[in-house]
Amino acid sequence: MFRDARIIDMAKEGNTMSGIAQQTGIPFSTVRRAVYEFENIGIIKSTKIGKTVIVRINKNHPVVDSMITTARWINTVMWDPNTFIVDICEKNKIDYAFVGTSKIKYIKNELRNMVQIAISKNDYNRAKKIIQDMFKGIGIKTTEDPRETIGNAMSIIYIKCFPVDDIKFTEYENKTHSNEIIRIKVADEDTERKAMQNSSKEDKMFIPSLVYP
Repeated sequence: MFRDARIIDMAKEGNTMSGIAQQTGIPFSTVRRAVYEFENIGIIKSTKIGKTVIVRINKNHPVVDSMITTARWINTVMWDPNTFIVDICEKNKIDYAFVGTSKIKYIKNELRNMVQIAISKNDYNRAKKIIQDMFKGIGIKTTEDPRETIGNAMSIIYIKCFPVDDIKFTEYENKTHSNEIIRIKVADEDTERKAMQNSSKEDKMFIPSLVYP
């Protein structure tokens, strides 16, 4: 469902099958199969020009609006995965606090969609699996190597969990895309330092030197 919604969203103003695959990170063979399935039921119209297939959605089809709404929600998760992760942690009673790139997002009001999060050792293995499964469930790929996101910001998200013994934090209020106010836990310096002791040089690629001299 979520994969299909992203394909529909990318076709709403006209696109190529290869363009949709590149922009979403969905394999070309999957995009091609979905496009032809949608064409058979009247959701998509395709036009072949040479070897290129141009696809457009049928905006009058009754399911299109709901699928575009779903795709827009997925896009907000792509650009603000922290809010989605907070919801996951709260619902699953996972002890967490944001560190590194995610901490910078809140203390400096920077737009970042790279997630670094300290997790209590008691919750660590369970938290990693739940977070990975939840993102996979909505069709979003995740990686623990930030280099994989370069040039692929709309198709893959860097999420790295760091185990720590104890978590101390400050709460920040954050407004979501739906204007809901939620509380975000941001690690104190000691918790962050202990978390980042488990980091690689790649994990520190996008953290300013003034934070980690």
